[in-house]
Amino acid sequence: MEDLRERTLKDLFSALDGITGPVLECKYYPCHFAGQDCSFCYCPFYPCLNYDMGGELKVTSDGSYVWSCMNCDLIHDREFSENVIFALSRYPRQRLVEEDWVFYSKILQELLYGEELAETLDSSYNLMRAILIDKHCEEFDNTEFLAVKVEEFKIVTVRKIRSIEEAENEIIIPIKERNKFYGFLNDSYVICERI
Repeated sequence: MEDLRERTLKDLFSALDGITGPVLECKYYPCHFAGQDCSFCYCPFYPCLNYDMGGELKVTSDGSYVWSCMNCDLIHDREFSENVIFALSRYPRQRLVEEDWVFYSKILQELLYGEELAETLDSSYNLMRAILIDKHCEEFDNTEFLAVKVEEFKIVTVRKIRSIEEAENEIIIPIKERNKFYGFLNDSYVICERI
């Protein structure tokens, strides 16, 4: 079976070559909505770990974690897809093959927010600020949040932590429960809600 990342890169290179638009002959079309852009069947930002795009962490039957994109259709929006193609076309193909998850996360943040909002802390990458932007946050006494280890674009482990310093070569994201986000922002524990 073809590796998911290899398939994602093939889609990316086809999109960079100008093969875009709906793929009406696909047996799954439309997998999200009629008229969707199918430049990317597989998202180059997977697993984005950004709840704002509609995705969320799911536990599989064997106890491993995946990022579910079931509620995300942004990559199939024509304008967004064109912006992704433009942003990624600035880089040589070899670099796109060799770069890691953080590289792609930075590009996604620039597309969504106009700048990188996350920060590198020692060996970890704190995505809290990007995820909690534009949410109503209140300080909280104490809470847990998540440290996610991603290797070769696959979620390897997910664990709860209580301080940023506990993260070891992981991506730090809030815990999402329904419409609430529990995290750490501006040196304070916070509970946030969508506005």
